[in-house]
Amino acid sequence: MRKKRICAIGIGCLISMAVPGAAVFADAPLPSMEAPGGEGSAPAEESSSSSAEGTEAPSEREEPAGPGEGAAAAGGTTIIRDSQSRTDYSEIGPGIGLDKNAESQNQENAGTDFTTLTVSDPVIKPAEKYSYEQMKTDIEALKNRYGTAHMTVNTIGTSADGREIYDIIIGNANAGKHVLIQGAMHAREYMNPLLMMKQIEDALAFYDTGSYNGRNLSDLLNQVAVHFVPMSNPDGVALSQFGLDAIQSADLRDRIQNCYASDTAAGRTSLDFDTYLTRWKANARGVDLNYNFDALWNNASSTWLLPSSSGYKGIGPASEPEAQALVNLINNGCTWVAVLNYHSMGNVIYWDIEGNQVKAKSQHLAQLMSAATGGYQMLYSGGGGGFKDWLQLKDNPVPSITIETGKVDCPMPLSEFENVWAQNRAGWALAADFALLY
Repeated sequence: MRKKRICAIGIGCLISMAVPGAAVFADAPLPSMEAPGGEGSAPAEESSSSSAEGTEAPSEREEPAGPGEGAAAAGGTTIIRDSQSRTDYSEIGPGIGLDKNAESQNQENAGTDFTTLTVSDPVIKPAEKYSYEQMKTDIEALKNRYGTAHMTVNTIGTSADGREIYDIIIGNANAGKHVLIQGAMHAREYMNPLLMMKQIEDALAFYDTGSYNGRNLSDLLNQVAVHFVPMSNPDGVALSQFGLDAIQSADLRDRIQNCYASDTAAGRTSLDFDTYLTRWKANARGVDLNYNFDALWNNASSTWLLPSSSGYKGIGPASEPEAQALVNLINNGCTWVAVLNYHSMGNVIYWDIEGNQVKAKSQHLAQLMSAATGGYQMLYSGGGGGFKDWLQLKDNPVPSITIETGKVDCPMPLSEFENVWAQNRAGWALAADFALLY
């Protein structure tokens, strides 16, 4: 079995350089130059609910090791080869040196940077448990308040328990370029749908008056359609938030109880059932969706062979309706230029994998995002099976990064949201602006 270890990437030089349009928050502490600590050999479900101050534990692959994987692999978040161990991924990448004359002209004609504006009496209000039902209500409220001229709401599939998966398009749905922002693939990471819904309201509220990187939002969104899939795993979110009664199907409820029984018998958890559910990552069928995509799937680092709260990759690539919905969206004929995947936690950005066919562009996107967040570390990810991995490896690959928000264990308390919002408010606009470079 391949050995994995985490490599920390220095980002200090990037933050000290002027990057157009990258809003660096002066009060955000720079992350340690050492790799964020993993969760060690203890099962992920049993880690404490709050990390020590300054600890940034990445979680793209944070579930416990399967049988025979060993304690050293339990953190399993990244792999790094000796030839890459000294690489400074934060060096300025292609395309950052923009035409200064064009940039100055854009800024002279642009409105106010939207990140300095405040939405009056916003529709989207922070909540400790931002639920699927609240999201549906808020989508309708956004339509009522801002109209539908700049907002298109589609459904791209239905979850195993019958919940619709929403694709909310902001801007010109027929634009020549498209970017995707998706979140909550892991159930307990449900602060990210709140982040994304607030990003949507920002885009609508300041569509005609705001700007980003010296370009009016109306001009940016006329050229680039921004798709938001705020809750890719709605069943899992409901289960993590409200327990077994949130699942409508009796068969799925039985399956979830069987997951607990097998995880308990295998020593993967010693939590009581209700607490175990709050830590749930998978969909309602016990499949970890971030292992369920056709990207090195046969060699995916998860070796757990039974449905579980985390770490089970399913019976085959895209076997789950939620994963298939995202695959179908990407295969819909649009010209996809960038994808952001919001996960939690760690304040890090995963940007690469073995065989990445869009390595330079993915690195460039990660560099810009690292600067905009105030210094999220850039890490190489391994293991396979992830949505980002599939996007980077498939035919017609798409630059893609995974952004791990927050610094405490999931589900994160609402007190963490202020920092998450400050660091990631501009993410969607940065991705759209990036699309225009290519």
